[in-house]
Amino acid sequence: MKKVLAFAMALVILACCSLAVAEGRAKTPAGQIEGGPKVYFVIESAFFKADSDIIIIGQKGNEYYKRYDQPVATTKVDDDLLVPVDAMSKIFQFTYEYDAATGAIHLEDEFVKADLAIGSKDVTINGAADTLGAAPAEVDGVLCVPAVSVGTKVFELVTGESLGYTYLSYVETELPAGSTGNSGKITQLTMPGKIYGIIEPVYWFEEAQMLMPYRATIPTSYDPEVPNGLVVFLHGGSGNDNRDVERATVYGGESGYLWDFVMDKYGFIGLSVNAYCQGDYGSKANNSNPATARASVLCEHEVLAAIEQIKQKYNIDESRIFLMGNSMGGLGTLWMACDYPELFAGISPSPGFNPTRDLSVLGDTPIRVVPSTEDKGYNTALANYKLWKEKGLNITFRGVCGGAHSIGWSEVLDETIAFFASVK
Repeated sequence: MKKVLAFAMALVILACCSLAVAEGRAKTPAGQIEGGPKVYFVIESAFFKADSDIIIIGQKGNEYYKRYDQPVATTKVDDDLLVPVDAMSKIFQFTYEYDAATGAIHLEDEFVKADLAIGSKDVTINGAADTLGAAPAEVDGVLCVPAVSVGTKVFELVTGESLGYTYLSYVETELPAGSTGNSGKITQLTMPGKIYGIIEPVYWFEEAQMLMPYRATIPTSYDPEVPNGLVVFLHGGSGNDNRDVERATVYGGESGYLWDFVMDKYGFIGLSVNAYCQGDYGSKANNSNPATARASVLCEHEVLAAIEQIKQKYNIDESRIFLMGNSMGGLGTLWMACDYPELFAGISPSPGFNPTRDLSVLGDTPIRVVPSTEDKGYNTALANYKLWKEKGLNITFRGVCGGAHSIGWSEVLDETIAFFASVK
């Protein structure tokens, strides 16, 4: 009996130790500022498919997936998949060094150091010898490593198969099955050369050293030879690049989101960003807490970086970039417009209008204030509108009767985008 109890205790201790090791290997999210607000975009998994240059990124904590385009396609070699090491390092947060003269590759994070080489399956992991599923190689001049064996053996990631994809993840996971809902997004994400409709990529935000997402709507009228207007949307607190613009569905039996249909109707590219650390788009840049102030600055800069991403991919008319947002995004709209008055041709903050800046810097920039009558800030918004109207701002007011704090702006979205379209 004592032996059985001793064995049971040993198993419990072993399990506790294993749990402690697992928790000890849990990484701080990339881009997290010590003492600062929580990073809201945390990557949990990556899905790879042979002969595809698209990697699907899974986000921890919700059901949204993004695409991460690569310079070369994933290549199946022996028992593994060769994936650009640069993508692997950014997704799973490790650094690497490559000596092209010798072919030596060094991978490292806070838990492990590994050495491997071009053309060899041998690897040394924290001083111990092991074997990879395939040899690292340069594919069309891009350094690639065997993702599955590097992921599982070096960084102790989990791997598996899901809907024809091989995944690497911090936990066991899978892509959503079926032909509707998010799986429809997966289909769109994996379409090579996709131009029109909803685009949901991630890009490398250098200043924060992390991958960041955005959601773009490309109208069917888009012509790469013709400069196109751009509408940038800033979401509210605790939101993301999808949530606010996907709140309002199209009524009358149509399938889809009102935001996308209105963008297509007026021929605008629509850009919805993901606020870094929910950092209030720069409005807390002077906060007494340096970490909060830094996060707020990065949040503002992330919006600018996302705009630059769109400008690199699409033909944007820089004289027709408009900014709008709700709640935290409404304040951010005013703040960013004041910081970069030359960038935006028109703005529309909602739901409240309680500016903490001197708006005179906006000059003749058209402003459309969209508060909702059921929002507690409605009367304040109305009073401030009258104040700034008297001061000579080019400002209009559109109250939404019965509208709620988070959704009222969408009830008059068609009018707001028509307002932007009228700006010459």
